[in-house]
Order: sequence, then structure tokens, then C-alpha cells
Amino acid sequence: MTIRGRLRRYAELARGVLRGHPGARIGSGVRLAGPGRYELARGSAIRKGARIWVGEGAALSLARGSAIGARCTVNVESGLSLGEETQISWAVQLLDTDFHRITRPGGAVAQHTAPIRIGRHVLVGTGAMVLKGVTLGDGAVVAAGSVVTRDVEPGAIVGETPPPGWATPRAGSEAVTPACGGDS
Repeated sequence: MTIRGRLRRYAELARGVLRGHPGARIGSGVRLAGPGRYELARGSAIRKGARIWVGEGAALSLARGSAIGARCTVNVESGLSLGEETQISWAVQLLDTDFHRITRPGGAVAQHTAPIRIGRHVLVGTGAMVLKGVTLGDGAVVAAGSVVTRDVEPGAIVGETPPPGWATPRAGSEAVTPACGGDS
């Protein structure tokens, strides 16, 4: 590691200590806001420029080795947990809320927030969006630019509007789920 790299790493660790999370790495320009709880394990990281809001009574939990990428937007009103070694790429949005209540014609109010659970060894690609109530199983991969609106099975690879042929696995290859949130 270069001297510059070491200095950056020490600065990120110092930010973690100063914000009450010893052992967690917090990049420059990271905004941690809101009255909720931040549970950042040793070895977890929040990269440069991420914007995070945790609402009252909610918790953001990052396990050892997990990371939220640069310029991500995270809004937590219920709860968000990332398992060990989970990597969230840059410019991803993790939103466990619709931000407003929706009243149905009969007067019933629709649920507008639900926790997001992301398992161990999960990869979420650049620019993806994971919405309320979703569980991503261990080892799942979410393709760049995807919008995930429902649960993803462990080990599944999902992507929105896949190119032709994605839905049909080749002999000896893993199956690929054709869409995250659309009709299948």
C-alpha cells in the first residue's frame, strides 16, 4: 500500500473513532444524519460522499467487512442490515420507505415503510435501487441499474430488463433470474 493509501485509511479509521464507531472506516464527505441508531461493526466501511439518514426508532447495521459505496443514498425509517462481506457499489439507493403515506379509496392507509435485509456476501451493482421490505439472500448479485422490489433468493443473480438470452441458462452455467421487479 502506498503512503497516500495508508494516510487515507488512517483518516477513514479516525473518522470512525470520532463518530463513535471505532474500527469502522468512514470516507470523506460522508453524511450520517437522523436520530436513529448506527451499528457499524469493526471492519465495515462507508465510502466517500455517501448520504445516510436513519429515522427515529430505526437502525442501520453493517456487519464486519460490509461496505456502502461512494455517493450512495440510504434512507432508513424501519431498519437496514448488511451481512458480512456484503458490498454495495457506488451510487446505489437503499430506501426502506415510500416517504409518504398512501390512503386507499376505502380509507385504509397502505404500509409505507418496511425493513431491508441484505444477507452475507451479497453484491449490489452500480446505480441499483433496493426498495422497502426486500430481503436479498446470501450470495445474491444485483446487476447495475436494477430496481429491486421483491425478495431475491440466496445465490440468485438478478437484473432489470435483461438482454436477450439472460433468462435461459447455458449448459453448465448458473440460472439467472430475468427481472427484479417487473412481471415474470
